[in-house]
This record gives sequence, C-alpha cells and structure tokens, in this order.
Amino acid sequence: MSSSVKKAVIPSAGLGTRFFPVTRAVSKVMLPILSVPTIEFAVRELKNSGVSKIAIIVSELNSDIHKYFESVHDVDIEFILQEKANGLGDAILQAEKWVNGEPFCVVLPDDVIFNESPTIEEMIKIHSQFKSSVVALKAVEPEKIPFLGVVESQEIDKSMHRINRCVEKPQLADAPSNLAIIGRYIFTNDIFGYISNTPKGALGEIQITDAINAQAVKNSVFGYKFPGEHFDTGNPDGLLQASIAYAVKDVGKGPRLISFIKSLNI
Repeated sequence: MSSSVKKAVIPSAGLGTRFFPVTRAVSKVMLPILSVPTIEFAVRELKNSGVSKIAIIVSELNSDIHKYFESVHDVDIEFILQEKANGLGDAILQAEKWVNGEPFCVVLPDDVIFNESPTIEEMIKIHSQFKSSVVALKAVEPEKIPFLGVVESQEIDKSMHRINRCVEKPQLADAPSNLAIIGRYIFTNDIFGYISNTPKGALGEIQITDAINAQAVKNSVFGYKFPGEHFDTGNPDGLLQASIAYAVKDVGKGPRLISFIKSLNI
C-alpha cells in the first residue's frame, strides 16, 4: 500500500500515574487490551495505512518498549528520547530532526479505535487532497470536555470539518462545541514552528492543541469525524472496556466471555 505520508510519531514517554502501582515497572503503552499492548494497535494501524517508518518517543524508563520491538522487522522503528515530560507538544517536537521536513502522522496509543478502515488511512486521504494538517474528531459527553482539546469548526460534510479554532481543556461553559480532538493527527511540517512558539498552557505544559490553534488561524486545518469504536485506554476503566469489546469480537473467546458476564447477574 502506497501512502503520501511515510513517517509517524508515537509519543510513549508518559508516566501512567493513573495505573500505579503497575506502571512503576511497566510502561503504560505496554499494558494490554486482552493480550495485545496498546502500542501494538497503534503500530498495526499505521502499517495498515501504508506508513512504515515510525519514531517512538520514550523516556529513559521505557526499556520494555525497546525490548518488545527489538525483533520487529516489517516496520522501521526508531526510538527518540524525551528527557523531561513537558507536554504532548514537546514530545512531538523531539521528532523534528527525524521527520526531516516531511508531513507526518502522530498516533497516541492511549486512543484505541476499532474500525474496519484505519482512521489514519482516511486522514491521509484528506491530507493528500488539501495538503493541510488533519485532526481526528469525536462528539463527546459534557463531562469529558474539560479534559480534552475542543474545536470550533465549519461542517463540510458528515465526516469532515474545517477547523476555526481549538481550546485545550476548556470549562464546559467556555467550550466552543462538543467536538473533541482524539489522538490521531496528520501534520504539515510547519507545525514544528508553531510548537516552538507555543508558550506553556494547560497543566503548565506545551499543548499540541495550542499549536494547532495557531496553525488553524493562519492556515487550513481539517477535522475528520471518524466512525468506529473509540476507547481511552489511558485510564483503567477505558482499558477494561476496550479489553471486553475486543474479546467479545473474538470467535474463540467471545461466547464464553458473554456467558460469564451474564452469569454475574449484574
């Protein structure tokens, strides 16, 4: 499969504090959905989208990620060290030299999407048409809005929007919509300039949403409202839900799991 975007970045240096104590010894992205690490789903999606050069952003604590991928040969994986956790924008900025002037994808392994067509593949098609950055969008419940990047946009069709502005972690009353950015991005290379000029924002970190907002004001940024099932596996509830959803679709495991759940008389 040929793709107009050849490179991808997977930020994976987070501490995973919501999963303590297990993440004292295991990287968050190595926690499994059933038996498959969440980062594996990210790599599979990229490979199925025709993207075979991947940079994984890690901290010095992520030796288990190195070990997991050391025998993988069907994709070209490099590891880039983020010395200090300083936000998603900063994590992406670490890959600037590796990206080397090209457009690129970013996939957050916490955001797992089960769908027949890879979300990144569809986003690459939009980028190829408009030569602009593209972000994945999802309508979310009000209680989730203060924890996400939220957009104001113009609907082009049922799945595509033009982004006017983005707000990171707004209070519900200040949110421009209920459309949130979910962890899939296609970036034109000038995003690095916007990140470099982005001051620390929410949580005292360099937020990629702020850089996207600056890019949207000066250039075109599009949003793709993706289909399929999305799970935020960056928290224990989401990881459990994703595991159940993945298992019940398995021909061998699904019927037994469904029978077990029914037997609990919940």
